Amino acid sequence: MARGDLIKDLFISYKQKDDESFLATAALIAEEERKKHHVVLANELTRILKRPNTNSNKPSQATKGLEPLPKDPDRGTALMEIRWPSLPLDNLVLAPEQRESLEYVLDEFRHWEILEMNGLLPSQKMLFCGPPGCGKTATAEAIACEMGLPLLYVRFDSVVSSLLGETSANLRRVFDYAVNGSWVILFDEFDAVGRSRDDPTEHSELKRVVNAFLQLLDNFKGRSLIIAATNFEQALDVALWRRFDEIVRFDKPTPEQLIYFLERNLFHQGPSPSVIKAAANSLQGMSFADAERVCLDVKKRLALEGRQKLTPALLTAAVIRQQRRKHLLTRTDSLEPPTVSPD
Repeated sequence: MARGDLIKDLFISYKQKDDESFLATAALIAEEERKKHHVVLANELTRILKRPNTNSNKPSQATKGLEPLPKDPDRGTALMEIRWPSLPLDNLVLAPEQRESLEYVLDEFRHWEILEMNGLLPSQKMLFCGPPGCGKTATAEAIACEMGLPLLYVRFDSVVSSLLGETSANLRRVFDYAVNGSWVILFDEFDAVGRSRDDPTEHSELKRVVNAFLQLLDNFKGRSLIIAATNFEQALDVALWRRFDEIVRFDKPTPEQLIYFLERNLFHQGPSPSVIKAAANSLQGMSFADAERVCLDVKKRLALEGRQKLTPALLTAAVIRQQRRKHLLTRTDSLEPPTVSPD
């Protein structure tokens, strides 16, 4: 985001109706974003500044993104929410092939104009798939942060309606809103609307929803990146797979990734390498979300006990609590208490 002093100057010039200072400050903000490699955002800000003013009472394209979010007409709930993530991509633990795919798409977006001049468009549609808790949503947020764009998070609890035809209409409202700005658009839990039309257990309404989504996806002309994330990729309609420019698989972390994750998240608590390794061994088969819960558990216990440095016993206890929680969630029949590898 732009420096605080520039944003303050922008507000002051707006209140004083000083158009010259306002435009000069806005141009500086755009340049600041460009220096941070937020090229997509910088280009969009520059385009907004260069658009001619109109006397029409109708909102312009530049202010469309500030309009109220569309709602489900039956329940009155917002179909999406706008987030400004602050999670850098470098903070994620990614496999080399994952990072390569992400950097490939980011590079194309940063050079949108070059591709456009050659009659080409950047990759705009990505599918994230894999088990829950392995970084799909966090990666979408990190991409938005990297690009300097807001994250438009689509809420399927509001989009999916029990009324005939209303789910398709809600999806259209989402795309109609999104086309007037630059975003990273996240369709999380995408299988809620993308299930296979060949599934005999699904009703005809869902098939119409898939057809509608395919048409909306094909016809979308916005300067945005669309990311769909699912835990059940095997349930997706085959036609949807062909629509995505990049598909990134998120698997459960390797032992090495778990060690790196724990080391980085518990760095200030001063654990020894052997303690970290023992904890990572006990967390094998779990997700990054599970490991993050262990780290948060440790930090809370240290805060409550008024200590700064963790002990092996404290980390072991946090791991055991998470193992027990996982056993309950998976309804295991095992009566043996989970154990942690000795230090």
